[in-house]
Amino acid sequence: MNLNPFQWRSLKTRVTLFTLAIFLVSIWSLAFYARWMLRADMERVLGDQQLSTVAVLAEELQHELSDRMIVLEKVARRIDPAMLADPRALQDFIERHLMLQEQAFNGGVIVYALDGTAIAEVSPSSERLGVNYMEIDTVAAALREGASSVSRPVMGKKLQAPVFGITVPIHDGRGKVIGALGGVVNLGLPNFLDRITTSRYGKTGGYVLVAPQYRLIVTATDKSRVMASFPEPGVNPTIDRFIGGFEGPVVYVSAVGAEILTSSKRIPVAGWDIVAILPTSEAFAPIRAMQRRMLLATLLLTVLAAALTWWMLKRQLAPALDAARALSSLSDANEPPRALPITRADEIGELVGGFNRLLEALTAREKELQESEAFKNSILNAMAARIAVVNCHGDIQAVNKRWWQATVAEHEGGEPGKPTPHSAVGDNYLEFFAAGGDFASPEQALRARQGIQAVLDGSLPSFSLDYAADSSQQNRWFTLAVMPLGRDSGHGAVITHSEVTAIKRAEQYEHCRSRVLELLATDQALGDILEAIVLGVEQLDPAMLCSILLLDREGKRLTTGAAPSLPDFFNSAIDGSEIGADVGSCGAAAFSGERVVVADIATHPFWRRARKLAARAGLGACWSEPIRASSGQVLGTFAIYHRQAHTPSDADIAIIEQSARLASIAIEKNLAAEKLRDSEAHYRLLTETVSDIVWRQDRKHYFTYISPADERLRGYPASEVIGRHVTEVLPAEGVALLRETQRRREEAERSGIRTSITRFELPQLCKDGRLIWLEVLSTPERDAHGTITGYHGISREITSRKHEQDQVRQLAFYDPLTALPNRRLLNDRLRQTMAASTRTGCYGAVMFVDLDNFKPLNDQSGHVAGDLLLIEAAQRLKACVREMDTVARFGGDEFVVVINELDVDRAKSTDSASAIAEKIRTSLSKPYLLTVRREGEDESRFEHRCSASIGVALFIDHQASQDEILKWADRAMYEAKQAGRNVIRLHARDQPRGRSG
Repeated sequence: MNLNPFQWRSLKTRVTLFTLAIFLVSIWSLAFYARWMLRADMERVLGDQQLSTVAVLAEELQHELSDRMIVLEKVARRIDPAMLADPRALQDFIERHLMLQEQAFNGGVIVYALDGTAIAEVSPSSERLGVNYMEIDTVAAALREGASSVSRPVMGKKLQAPVFGITVPIHDGRGKVIGALGGVVNLGLPNFLDRITTSRYGKTGGYVLVAPQYRLIVTATDKSRVMASFPEPGVNPTIDRFIGGFEGPVVYVSAVGAEILTSSKRIPVAGWDIVAILPTSEAFAPIRAMQRRMLLATLLLTVLAAALTWWMLKRQLAPALDAARALSSLSDANEPPRALPITRADEIGELVGGFNRLLEALTAREKELQESEAFKNSILNAMAARIAVVNCHGDIQAVNKRWWQATVAEHEGGEPGKPTPHSAVGDNYLEFFAAGGDFASPEQALRARQGIQAVLDGSLPSFSLDYAADSSQQNRWFTLAVMPLGRDSGHGAVITHSEVTAIKRAEQYEHCRSRVLELLATDQALGDILEAIVLGVEQLDPAMLCSILLLDREGKRLTTGAAPSLPDFFNSAIDGSEIGADVGSCGAAAFSGERVVVADIATHPFWRRARKLAARAGLGACWSEPIRASSGQVLGTFAIYHRQAHTPSDADIAIIEQSARLASIAIEKNLAAEKLRDSEAHYRLLTETVSDIVWRQDRKHYFTYISPADERLRGYPASEVIGRHVTEVLPAEGVALLRETQRRREEAERSGIRTSITRFELPQLCKDGRLIWLEVLSTPERDAHGTITGYHGISREITSRKHEQDQVRQLAFYDPLTALPNRRLLNDRLRQTMAASTRTGCYGAVMFVDLDNFKPLNDQSGHVAGDLLLIEAAQRLKACVREMDTVARFGGDEFVVVINELDVDRAKSTDSASAIAEKIRTSLSKPYLLTVRREGEDESRFEHRCSASIGVALFIDHQASQDEILKWADRAMYEAKQAGRNVIRLHARDQPRGRSG
């Protein structure tokens, strides 16, 4: 037996020495690496903490300065020219607002005349009256430019202390600047900035408030630095970097030779920076102590490892080498894992056997896990919504493919391929909302964060929020939904973001469309209607600039129809331009009759002759759609401009097509009206060859002459009409209309009013039984004494126009989906019901009906199913009330029912209204059998259950306005919602004693 423990060719010896060498190199490398990297990590962590601190302080100062500016603007709006002209009245007015000086401006409040002279003040000193302050930048900006701003810190003329001011303009009734109102903050006295600067950052650090545009310190924890100036540009690059707008932690050597850690954050309202400073001697003191301890521990571990390594390997390595060689052979052959051989039945053999069994179990579990993971990922990645799973602390555990694609910062200043901060796996998602996220307002971001936190804490079962996320390209809307994982809040939650931009834009466009149809129904001017279309589309997306150009009668030139948002010089240059195959977007669209999309005006050949004009107007893209008449004739173009190069989406194409069709209706209606006016003047000069009916009657309205046009129009030859009374060719409705017209004419004649041409419309019967409408122009014939001896006139067919008017009225006053009255007609019906209540003394009732849990049906089965449910609900509502009552669609899944003439007794009226509401609730709660048909898919039929929450408000006479009555019912409906849904609630003033609703 060889007793020499060190056999240099022995595997144990070589492995021991090699393992020890690796251990020594590793542990010493780790020690030195940790020594250097620990400082870098600490610097980054402390820098992030410091940056977060100054961000909070910057936000606080932003609010403080903004609130003071808003207070000044509110007071300035109450100062009128007469008050400025009366110094005493002005002085009394601002003295009544001493709260400004006491709570916000310790240096006082000053009113400036238009030339910059102080004409009134509230301050500890009255020596500023009559002093001219026009040289102060904020005073000059308010008086000359009408701008509200924060001034540069300066030494006050009278206070002889460092001050800065906030000045806002004073406008007259026409918006002209007539003076200014300013608040002064004395930095030499206690002020609101002291709440920040008096505190220290750490033990030896502090804060500095900087005006970078002036390279000036406004205030600081070290008061000796107030109003101190920074070195000139180029002296200290780090200071220049901060002044240039850099916001982040930096370690550098200060002017006094001390190394410091500093972070800066910009305050937008004033353009100032809040800076936190901490000496590195304090910041990194724990690191130096830790480095000394690490070196000592490394030395001890080295000695211990050397002794233990040899002892352990000597006893344990030999039995394991065989297994190691087997594993090595499997690894070298790149084969799948298989059972290792067991060479002997000892502890190592048992270990290898256990490893083999574990390997089998792990292989089976791995396969199941891969299948489950693939199935889950397929489902999550196939969904259109962005989905993330967070733990109970808000840390993101997993996301689907849509989430990753939507959060990669490809633009908006982000680094390509990098995810949006706080939105990747491992990040805390609550910090995403603290930073503002994609939300259009901080309030929405705060509400979203609070909702997610409430679900994670278990205080809310779920949470949802609709929010706007505006980008540089378009307005977008999303729905945030948060659902807990499992029954306990400690399991975390699932967060989804679903885009609902298309729904929101459709609602906005429907509102615009209703407004245009209302203008059409009331015969407004074409220019007003076209401008309403343009402004309505622009409201969908502020980045859009729209125009409507009209083609002249010759079809060769375009004239401006409506372009309120484009510059006047641009409209003037385009007005009267000839169309052509390559003449801009609109000229080419009008010429070809096809849509023309120019995504980049700067490079497209169609704009080569007007490229400089477009650049001067700041236009980068233009998409133009031809406006066609019902006959296919091009009437003009509808165009959407963007400031930057931009390609239209499918939603943009839909908007431009719908808007062009809407403009076509308005233009055709205007052309028809123009033709009608022209024909009326022309027809008076024509005789029997005209297409309109020329007729003559005696004083008793028997026909004495009728032109051949009557036979062509109604089928009656003149022989069958002459000698007959006019009422013989009229239906009952026409007879009533004619007699009413005759009655008004006779009353006017008896009153001494000499009537002339009377225009009215009558329905008439044709020989083949058809009913047509005629517009009649009737002129009385008089003898020498002025007595009417007969009548003559012209009748013109207006059947198509009457049908168009009926269609426009239907669109303007009725909901296109349910055919129920819309809000406009509801207001008219409610006004009539209130008037009837005044006459009869009976109560009426308004019911606000809201379908419960309607949105899940849209989300799960699509909007087609939702529309079918709304149509069925409307029919059930109509079946529950009388013909004299009104059922209207208020919007979305909300309906309003107006009940007429209940009873003169309030209690009986309340019981009747409650009974009707219960009938409605029961009817709407019955199952709905919905049949959905989608293009390219089989018909699907399913049953859906939906309840309703109903709010009821009674009224009589005109005790309240229409809006108040609707608000009563709406408030009662929300009480029903809060009571658990599928409930009826009476407005509080209508609630009988002892009844809960």
